[in-house]
Amino acid sequence: MPVAQTGLVRLTENLEKVAPFHAALTPDRLSVTIKEIAIVISSFQDEMEARLLFTFPRSSARYFSDGPPFGAEVEDVFPNVNYDVVEAGKCLALGRWTATVIHLMRVLEAGLEALARQVGVTPGENWNSVLNAIESKLREVRRKTDGPEQEQWAAEAGVHLRFIRNAWRNHAMHPLERYDSERASQIFEHTRSFMQHLASKLANTRN
Repeated sequence: MPVAQTGLVRLTENLEKVAPFHAALTPDRLSVTIKEIAIVISSFQDEMEARLLFTFPRSSARYFSDGPPFGAEVEDVFPNVNYDVVEAGKCLALGRWTATVIHLMRVLEAGLEALARQVGVTPGENWNSVLNAIESKLREVRRKTDGPEQEQWAAEAGVHLRFIRNAWRNHAMHPLERYDSERASQIFEHTRSFMQHLASKLANTRN
């Protein structure tokens, strides 16, 4: 806001001249100061009217924070999707529901590819077949042969995958579909949980 800023600088300079000496604030100087204050206020109002401002609930402010929306571990394990994760959060906060889901689908693609490789499935163009193969591999994990922690991780991954699969399939079959607040928020939360669950496993594997 250059005009308002210039007026504010001039007003500050005049006030600094008379601040140490109250007696120097003559009626004429007081009149000039009042006029300059009015000019600053008027300029600020004019420049604000030329700008478009967005407001959103306090609960959505976290999506504009400096921290990664899906957590530091997801950011570290999946650096290639950080842009889409951040944009999905911003779109969700601004009520751009369909844009939110589009960004999330790009995040999910990276997550599903990583999960496929983790369980020994080769990613391919036919994602329905890939998802079927992933679910089959997860069901094969057993406590006796793979250990209780691996069995629990696989079971939880399967729960996440069932919702993710429905969202993924729906998006693939209806690419022009529009999403509302409830569905976009659900997909966001499930995608975050899925990516966090997957990142925790991959981070331990790398270590």
